[in-house]
Amino acid sequence: MPPIGATSASFSGPRGCCPALTVTQNTGEFANGDMTFAYNSDTCRQTVLLTCSTPDPSLDLNAGIVANSVNFLNFTATSTTFPLTCQASDMRWYVTEPVPLRVDTLECILANPA
Repeated sequence: MPPIGATSASFSGPRGCCPALTVTQNTGEFANGDMTFAYNSDTCRQTVLLTCSTPDPSLDLNAGIVANSVNFLNFTATSTTFPLTCQASDMRWYVTEPVPLRVDTLECILANPA
């Protein structure tokens, strides 16, 4: 599987489609959660809905999706989701709202509620 930041030079899929995403394991103070990816298509991935959740909801941990090690995309109790869009011109994944952000790494982290 190509890395999340794969470009057209390293990803051999159809033009205008993006590579499958992978999760970067957090090595800091947060525990790792479970992340799943729901793509619009298995043959030409153009949109994806990320889901980050705790493996044991009874622990009441918050789940958060982090891009590029510093950008918290969404953070809520137990489970959270966030959409990404494939940029056809460079075949990379982007956050489109509130401002465009190219996603090079993704983490699914867990933390105690504040």
